[in-house]
Amino acid sequence: MDYKYIEQLLERYWECQTTLEEEAILRTFFRQEDVPASLLPYRQLFIEEDEMADEHLPEGFADRMLRLVDEKTSPLEGGSEEGYVCKARRMTVIHRLRPFYRAAGLIAIMLTIGNAAYQSFIDEDSEATPVAESVVDDSLQHITIGSPEQQSAKLDIQPADTLDAFTR
Repeated sequence: MDYKYIEQLLERYWECQTTLEEEAILRTFFRQEDVPASLLPYRQLFIEEDEMADEHLPEGFADRMLRLVDEKTSPLEGGSEEGYVCKARRMTVIHRLRPFYRAAGLIAIMLTIGNAAYQSFIDEDSEATPVAESVVDDSLQHITIGSPEQQSAKLDIQPADTLDAFTR
């Protein structure tokens, strides 16, 4: 027996191009006992469709769903006042800019830490090089502390006889 018509209907069925009458032909064909082996894998699909067609929703299901939808709609759309919950929030400028404030704060913290680290490295480098050098004149009249360019502090040395006057 030639089953080309059934195979063509199956191809159109998988492409969703069949009519309701053609789908009924397919269901009737697969209800038969003598289905060829090449079409046997599709038999279970159409048998289950027939079984599922007998199942219906319980009575009053549509009314319950409509009531639930009516409770969830806003009062402006005809819903009830007590069942409506508004989940909208008022967004102020501060709320909208909050991510930018956080980013700016993070950048400020990073710059502060970076500056502190940089300053600590500069202080370590300056401790490694000698800052103060003592320069003694041949006359022993004064001592210069610091590099000759800085001339930051001068200490005058008094002769020994004037120091004895203070210690007595």
